[in-house]
Amino acid sequence: MLVPPDFPTASAPRRQVHRATGRGGRAGGKRRWPKRLLIGVVLFLTLIVAVGAGGWFYLNSELNGIPRFKVRGITPETSGQPIDILLVGSDSRAFVTSSGQVDAFGNPAVQTGQRSDVVIIVRLVPRTRQIEMLSIPRDTYVTIAGTGGQDRINASFNGGPSQLVQTIQQNFGIPINHVVVANFPGFSSMVQALGRISLKFPNPLRDAYTGLDITSTGCQSVNGTQALALVRSRHLYYFANGAWNYDGMSDWSRIRRQQAFFHAVINKANSEFPNVLAINRFVSATVKDLSVDQGFSAHEMISLGLQYRGLPSSNLVTKVLPTYGTYVNGNAVLMPAQPYVHQVVASFLAVGKATGSSGSGGGTKTTTTVPATATTVPASQVVFDNQHTLPEPWNPKPC
Repeated sequence: MLVPPDFPTASAPRRQVHRATGRGGRAGGKRRWPKRLLIGVVLFLTLIVAVGAGGWFYLNSELNGIPRFKVRGITPETSGQPIDILLVGSDSRAFVTSSGQVDAFGNPAVQTGQRSDVVIIVRLVPRTRQIEMLSIPRDTYVTIAGTGGQDRINASFNGGPSQLVQTIQQNFGIPINHVVVANFPGFSSMVQALGRISLKFPNPLRDAYTGLDITSTGCQSVNGTQALALVRSRHLYYFANGAWNYDGMSDWSRIRRQQAFFHAVINKANSEFPNVLAINRFVSATVKDLSVDQGFSAHEMISLGLQYRGLPSSNLVTKVLPTYGTYVNGNAVLMPAQPYVHQVVASFLAVGKATGSSGSGGGTKTTTTVPATATTVPASQVVFDNQHTLPEPWNPKPC
């Protein structure tokens, strides 16, 4: 063991200091504070190591406990290339067991099966700490993998994650390396574990279908229940000019609110994550409502978490697949709008792509398969994620 100078040992008795006369006092005083500083540093480092090791084992145990499923046709990761993660918000009511949950989410005996209420592809570029999110509206009309038929993209999730992954890859040429599925309570638990998120509301909002009820304006602290109601809302009303007005943009507008939600979560997480207890609380509350593909290991999740720790929300860039509304067999759907879809997908896949790489980041060729019923329409009829086609000043923003 290394012994600091003048540290008392059995073979070296402590030097006597004559406080009354001051003899030896200055020398002794000079040496006392380095000793205390060294001891303090050692204790501090020991505490950090203990907490860090304990935290790692805790996180590893919790993340290993997440249910995992096999995904057929998933694209393996390519070393040094971006990682594309499919985030699915499932509308399955299988978790509903109480009358209160029936009121909030619906009856599982009536609303059977599962569809993808949220479809977001998250592209991570660890070397530059970039995050790009591409939202696909749930009513986007595509060819469903393995069936030869066409339907809304959310219907493909009823056949399981594999069918949704293959549908995205075959229609848009986007490689999917991992899949994360969250049910309704997952969004709420995420916010509750963080101790609420902050959103600025220009107008009062409400949605009778999801229970959203924002009565005042300005920057507000939003709890998990209201945050979930916000990201689910497709029948939004906003109060302006003395009356309640219908939003009318359904899924397009809802995606805007989901984008604001994720930015607000990142902002809150950055303020909480230096706190080890906050991290543990967040993970414990969130993992029980998640499931992931079997190739998404706890080790990789922790590694990504460390790489993206403290990420500013400005590093998160969001995009929406361009679509236009029409009817198929009397049902309202959203058609992928070409050539705009191809342009947006190409831009998305170019993010973080290594110079000279022949792949799209996951080894899949970047191509876009257009459904046979799709037609190219004037840009004026296409909804893009911009202020021209989606002004919506009533939607909240992070604050």
